[in-house]
Amino acid sequence: MPTPEDAPTAALVQKILPEMLKIAGEEGWNAMTLQKAAQLADVQADDVSQALPSGIDSLVPLYFREIDERLRDKLSNTDMGSLRIRDKVTLGVETWFELLGEHHGASVKAIDWCSARLFGRLPTTELIWGTADTIWTGIGDEDTGFTYMSKRTTLSAVLTSTLAVWRQSANDDAEWKAFLSRRIDDVMSFEKFKAKLKAPKFPFFA
Repeated sequence: MPTPEDAPTAALVQKILPEMLKIAGEEGWNAMTLQKAAQLADVQADDVSQALPSGIDSLVPLYFREIDERLRDKLSNTDMGSLRIRDKVTLGVETWFELLGEHHGASVKAIDWCSARLFGRLPTTELIWGTADTIWTGIGDEDTGFTYMSKRTTLSAVLTSTLAVWRQSANDDAEWKAFLSRRIDDVMSFEKFKAKLKAPKFPFFA
């Protein structure tokens, strides 16, 4: 959350970002579109430099941070008392994709921006891991150590594979949701198989 000292910068970003989301789906996330978005938002170049000192390298991570904050808020305001862990995780994943889907084209281009920068400000692996952590934390997970890591690793794999389907199905939520359900079924089946072998278990869904 921004501090009082951050408020002017946060306000400028909140003026620029909505304009960026309108055009980034077609034009991508780059210096030219940032300049155009700032002009549409009536933000001066000097103020853009102050609010986003690294330009697009600052704005893309801020966009995904906002998505994760909204995801965290939605999960914290949802009554999950009667839900199984599996259902809670599914809810978290579906909510993340639905938030991204509000600006599908811009989100796809932002993810592509991350993918092209393996060692940049926000590589895709870090983006996905952060979202997996937001989901697990948001549904009340308090595990630590190996279990903490294994849950997030497994969910990161589910997010990554579902992402490939989601990005191609802008107008068909049913397609990626069905794929997500199958991926979760795969995880469940694997966990049951390991249990029969008495192998070490990743306690993912209960």
